[in-house]
Amino acid sequence: MFEDAFYIRQMWSFSRALDLGLVDEEIERGLQYSLGERHGERVAYIAMRVGRLLGFRKGALVHMTVAGLLHDIGALGCFCEYHGDSRIREKHCYTGASIVERFPAGEILAPAIKYHHETPDPRYAVLGAPADEVPLMARILSLADRIDLRLKRRLCSRRERDEILEWVTAETGRLFYPEVAAAFKRVAQKEAFWLDIEQKDLLQIALGLLFGQWQLPAARELEKGFTDNLAATFADLIDQKSEFTARHSRLVAEIAEGLARELGWEDDRLHEIYVAGLLHDLGKLAIPKNILDKQSPLEPDEIEIIRTHTYYTHRLLIEAGFPTRLVEWAAHHHEFLNGGGYPFALAGKDLNEGSRLMAIADVYAALIEDRPYRRAMSSEAALALIEKRAGTVFDPGLVALAKGLLA
Repeated sequence: MFEDAFYIRQMWSFSRALDLGLVDEEIERGLQYSLGERHGERVAYIAMRVGRLLGFRKGALVHMTVAGLLHDIGALGCFCEYHGDSRIREKHCYTGASIVERFPAGEILAPAIKYHHETPDPRYAVLGAPADEVPLMARILSLADRIDLRLKRRLCSRRERDEILEWVTAETGRLFYPEVAAAFKRVAQKEAFWLDIEQKDLLQIALGLLFGQWQLPAARELEKGFTDNLAATFADLIDQKSEFTARHSRLVAEIAEGLARELGWEDDRLHEIYVAGLLHDLGKLAIPKNILDKQSPLEPDEIEIIRTHTYYTHRLLIEAGFPTRLVEWAAHHHEFLNGGGYPFALAGKDLNEGSRLMAIADVYAALIEDRPYRRAMSSEAALALIEKRAGTVFDPGLVALAKGLLA
């Protein structure tokens, strides 16, 4: 039970990262609707409540919840090719299914996500799949997705709730599968259901319904296997936000791990700093593509938006229960020795060795990559620029180490 609960908590946090990335005008133009904040977690909660009423056992409810959290992961997975393109409506179903096949219970999650835009009447479906191909989980997701898109981001009035229920009744057999619609209408009779959806602690409410009222620890040690796969998956999604960052997260991870190995770090810490490198830009999912790829100088308000990404990285990884040291290594990569960095303005004594390593790895990787406003630098030029900022921005000893390793 503990493992399942922690798994849902981790996926809940990564769903929030997805939501940050999906609230992007180019994705919304392609999908032809606006997703709204916290879409993934709200869909997961609605789907879990419907599955619970339909008699799903605990394991199936865990899968149902995770499928809800990740149902739109394919929209970021095919972002580079289809952002702003209506074909993303179809492609994100296939891409999402392909991504989650590698996750635990992927054989269950994949068809649920592949068919989450199917309807009884094929004229309103995205893929037009025959009814016997659409599993119950996908039918539930289809309803939960449409319900949340219709909901306001505030508590619904009685009249608004009644209108939603009337709409579900009217569209049963066309947009909604009858058994799922009937279950939702029973769930919706409970006042608490409508109140729950608007609560910021929806994760705790969901965990309470699934596992009883108990608290998870703030963090746990990093495990190899699925966490590595999850980090690599999101590193690829992060880097797809811009055509100029195709391998940035993986490159940062490789450089940071290489520097740490030169310092003699133990294997478990080398693993952690590699994962931290993969996830260091997780918060960048919240930055619109038109800012990331802007070729002219950024306006002051755009710079402020860019600077928020490290804060979001910190919050998302804390919420996911990653070890504190890993979170710091990932989120402090724009902090400076002299205290002039962001978002926490930490000074030298507050920056551990891993954070200092990550700062060098991130800047070096960025400098040797093309950016919309400049061509890639040579390794020698990038290291020379970093060396000029040794002692103020970067740790001088680690700069010397980087020169020896990367030159």
